[in-house]
This record gives sequence, structure tokens and C-alpha cells, in this order.
Amino acid sequence: MKQQNSHYRWAVLAVCFMMVFVCLGFCSSNKSLYLGAITEALQIKRSLFSINDSFRYVTSALTNLFFAALIGRFGVRRMVGFGFLSLIGSMLLYATSSHILLFYLGGILLGVGLTFTTNSIASYLIKHWFTANIGRYLGIVFAANGVGGAVAAQIITPIIYNGEPFGYRRSYLLVAAILTVVGIIAVVVLKNPPDVAPAPAAKKARGGSWRGPELAELKHKPWFYLVLVMVFLTGFILQSISGTWAAHVKDVGFDAGFVATVLSVSSLVLTVSKIIVGLVYDHFGLRPTLLLCQCSTIIAFVSMLFLTVNATGKVLATVFAVFFSLALPLETVVIPLIVNGLFGSASYDKCLGYLLAANYAGYACGTPMVNLCYDMTGSYNPAFFAFAILMLLCAVTFFIVIGIAQKNKRRMMEEADATEAGA
Repeated sequence: MKQQNSHYRWAVLAVCFMMVFVCLGFCSSNKSLYLGAITEALQIKRSLFSINDSFRYVTSALTNLFFAALIGRFGVRRMVGFGFLSLIGSMLLYATSSHILLFYLGGILLGVGLTFTTNSIASYLIKHWFTANIGRYLGIVFAANGVGGAVAAQIITPIIYNGEPFGYRRSYLLVAAILTVVGIIAVVVLKNPPDVAPAPAAKKARGGSWRGPELAELKHKPWFYLVLVMVFLTGFILQSISGTWAAHVKDVGFDAGFVATVLSVSSLVLTVSKIIVGLVYDHFGLRPTLLLCQCSTIIAFVSMLFLTVNATGKVLATVFAVFFSLALPLETVVIPLIVNGLFGSASYDKCLGYLLAANYAGYACGTPMVNLCYDMTGSYNPAFFAFAILMLLCAVTFFIVIGIAQKNKRRMMEEADATEAGA
């Protein structure tokens, strides 16, 4: 498929944007707003309730391991439809459940649903419908999460915190209705991408593609597993703060209105940051992209450590909102870019599933760990400090691994050039 011969790809881009806007913006980005409301209304410990996230992410990890096989067998339209049905079921369970086990079941459905309506399916579609400037288009699509999160925060916050302990239930019912409408549109518009010829061994631009090794060959490379470990740790670290920072700000003493404002600022900056990260990758490559996001993660953690209820605290909360938004692309835009940059197109779909599975496994571990720390110490600060140090170590290790992988890439490209010249 030649990119310039297809106009349908713009419809694909629009639908991917819409799915990420609604599914992540309404179902995931604002989950920290529900944490305090649900645990207070049902008198559940935060560490116990956070296991719901573990069910979600373990399910997402397992689903992503079989992502390529499921898409190949059932096609895009059926799997997207199945994803939306799972999300709607999850929202309805959250809206009606009083027992913790039913929330866990909702987490399982949420994990399945988001796999086939957000990051995984969007990365798959963008890769197969666009042949150049992958970072730019992925950045645009994943920026929808920020816009959706900002819009959702303003809609659902007054519903959740309306002075009624079970206001969160009406919020979930509203989200279920929105998902129904968007799901119908997505299923009608989307279709399977055509077969794509293998990309050349050498790429003309950083945002393009190269063929790369097959998965069977990658499994014999130790650095392949190190990449999986680093992605796991990144998911572990980011999720620890993503699911708890709003509760932390509220615990410090700020009111729900200020929390919603910070969340909106973060979501709006996230909209721009994902596009910036995509452009940085297209023009400068993987290393500068990782450096930008990883340093931002450390700054975000540090700003939370010194948060107090005063003018300085408000400044620190704003600093957090900006840098946390620059960190979050590590778990969305950057993962398919790692696959594209280090592994190429030959094993893209399968490697994408493996890395996303590692990322979600990190999510599953990070959330309960940080909430267990809260239950034991009464504060998130000890966990935030430890995870800032861990991100620093992770960044150093990741850079070493990237260097090893890129040497392998250069060797393969040189061999391909030599073979082509000999022919």
C-alpha cells in the first residue's frame, strides 16, 4: 500500500483519535477521581480496591500477548466491537457494584476493552495505514487522551463530588452511554488494512520503517529481554503515580475543584506533549525522546514530594501537571516507537504485543505497591521517593540497552546494503 494512494487512512486516523479520546479520556485518565469517592462510599481500603487495577492490567498483558493472533483471526472490526462491549460492561458493573469482587470483574472487562479500542489497536492501524512519519501520527492519535481527559474531568468531577456518596455511579452510567455511541461509529467505519509489503532494510527517515529481524531471531538476543524488563519497570513507575496523584493532592489538603483544575492542565499539556514526543522521534531518534520523558518523570515525582497547601504548593502542583504530562508518553507513544525503531516491521505486530504486555504487567504491580505503602505509612511520599530513584536507574539502563540494540540494527542494515549492492 502506498500512503499517497489512500484517502481512507484519514478516516482511520480520525476514528483512532475518537476512540482514544473517549475510551482513555473517560475510562482511564480520570480514574484517580473515583478512588477516594468509591473507597469512602463503600468503606474499602485503597490497597484492596487498587487490586481492581491489577486485574485490569494483568488482563491487558495477557490479551496483548495474543493481540496479533486475535486480530489476524477475527479482524479489526470484530475485535473493536468486542472491545467496546467489554468497556460498556465494565462501566455498568462499576455503576452497580457494592462488592469488591464485582469491581475486580469490571477491571477484567476494562483490560480487555481498552486493548482493542486504544493503544494496541491504534498503534496497529497507524503502522499499517501510514508508511512514514509514524511518530507524528501516533502523537496526534494519543494526544486525544489528553483532550478527552480534560473534557471528561470537567464533566464527571461535579457528578462524582456532588455531596452525594454514590454520585460516582451516575458518572459511570453516563460514560457507558457515550461508549455505546462511539462504538457504533467505530465498528461501521473501521476495516482490515490491506497487506503491506515488507519495508526496506534501510529507512530514509527516522520516522519511517525498516524491516528488522524476525521474532524468532529476536528471542535469541539477550537485549530483547532487557527491553521488556525496562518497559515493565517504566509501566510500574508511571502507574504508581498516575493512579494516586489526585488522591495525594486531596490528602495534602487541596479541594476537589483544585484537583480537577490540575487534572485539566495535565490533560491539556498531555495533548501537546504526545505530538512533541512524536516529532522529536521523527527528527532526532529514540534516545532524545526517552531522555525527555524520563527526566520529566523524575521532576514530577520530586514536585509531589514537596507539595503543601500554600502558594508554593500550587506552583509545585502546576509543575507536576506539566512534567507528568511530558512523562506519560513513555507508556503510550514511545512503546510503538521503540518497536518501530529497534525491531522494525518484520515482527512489529508481535513485538508490539509483547512490549505492551510487559507495560501492563508493570501497571498491575505498581498500583497495589504504592497503595500498600499508603496503607502502611499514611502517605504516598515514601513510594514517590523510591520510584524517582528507580526511574533514574531505569533511564541509565535503558540507554545502555538501546545502544546495544542500535548496533545490531546498523549491522543488519549494512548487511542488507551489501547484499543489495552485490545483486
